[in-house]
Amino acid sequence: MATESTNYQCPACRAALRFDATSAQLECDYCGSSFAPEEMEAHYARAQDAADQKAAREQERAAEQAAAASATTDADADAAAADAAAADAAGDAGASDDATPRPNVDGAEATDAPHADGASAAPGPSPAAEPHAGAAAKEDPVQAYLRRSRWDDPEAEGMRALNCSSCSAQLIVDQTTAVSSCPYCGNPTVVPGQLAGALRPDAVIPFKQTREQAIEALRRHYRHKPLLPKAFSRESHLEEVQGVYVPFWLYTARAEGLASFAATTVTTWTDSENTYTSTSHYRVERAGEMEFVRVPADGSTKMPDAHMDAIEPFDYREMRPFSVGYLPGFVADRYDLNAADCRQRAEERMRATVADRLGETVSGYATTTVESCLVDIDWTQVSYALLPVWMLHTRWRDKDYLFAMNGQTGRLVGDLPVDRTRAAVGFAGIALATSAVAFFLFMMMSYVL
Repeated sequence: MATESTNYQCPACRAALRFDATSAQLECDYCGSSFAPEEMEAHYARAQDAADQKAAREQERAAEQAAAASATTDADADAAAADAAAADAAGDAGASDDATPRPNVDGAEATDAPHADGASAAPGPSPAAEPHAGAAAKEDPVQAYLRRSRWDDPEAEGMRALNCSSCSAQLIVDQTTAVSSCPYCGNPTVVPGQLAGALRPDAVIPFKQTREQAIEALRRHYRHKPLLPKAFSRESHLEEVQGVYVPFWLYTARAEGLASFAATTVTTWTDSENTYTSTSHYRVERAGEMEFVRVPADGSTKMPDAHMDAIEPFDYREMRPFSVGYLPGFVADRYDLNAADCRQRAEERMRATVADRLGETVSGYATTTVESCLVDIDWTQVSYALLPVWMLHTRWRDKDYLFAMNGQTGRLVGDLPVDRTRAAVGFAGIALATSAVAFFLFMMMSYVL
């Protein structure tokens, strides 16, 4: 028997709800009602508890009915066994009255011998051979975590998965969200998939930027770009604007660093005839510790890493415990790189940060060069979160251009075409100006000499 499930529908009119980035509320476009995600969580938690209790009562009633039916069957079987025993006893009594040997056709005496079917049945397995109830193998802790982190049935009931036939992106959406094309590659063929094995996120940062704000940010991005073809902003077509919750692994760790630097100081003095320069060489060592909290690394191969790094940072103070109440109206990309696959990216960022911070403590030298930097990282925690990103896909002269905007802060990045003619003119102008400055300096030095 399947457990009843609840979906995110408007309690007033039962229409579908969507999360509005401006109000940070779940809005009903049909009756105009609005609800806080936490309020809907509590509402549907109570509804789900009631559904679970009803299902438990039905299971208990079904178990009682099965037990009653089993008891009736056992009573009938006992009565039938008693009747069979009585019939066997009567048959044995009749046989004892006629125990005289009977001749067979050849005149030999015939005696009653036990038939093979009358032999006693082989004994069944001993109860001691049954496995002990407490002897079950202990569940692997990693698998236990993954099992606990799956989407709950009531949540999965209200969602579906869409697969891009081009880049294989799997997008998790609610039942009312329409996706006409893939927000990553622009492929128009997005086919229904199956929501299976999706790891439940630990946290989510809700969208704050709206679709209209994302489009306006893209228009502003076109401005003040001297090498951008003039026709691009006029002729390019905005094919798709989609809010996507991108999967991120967040790493927390303690790092210890030991760095060695080669440094120099330069002293210059002059006398009446000559100028002297003295260079001193030093070996400088620095050591220190750093705490890293929630270093992000996106777990999707479809999202360009350069785009994701460029739209950081996210404000983790606005992070909330995960709830499907934030998903209506958006899509959630399912990760295809696990925590172990993405850890190297986070580790490289930590090592570079430690080296930079240690280098900043070396001052008072003319030059400083890093000779070595050893960083030991102690991983303390990893979590899985969905972070908001607006994906904007444009097309111009049969070529696709992808832009990404931080759905929380509004920071937008993306590649733009370059007008080669204007670039060549600009390069020539710079070269000409540089040559003119060099020639002027040369003439000035010649005049002084």
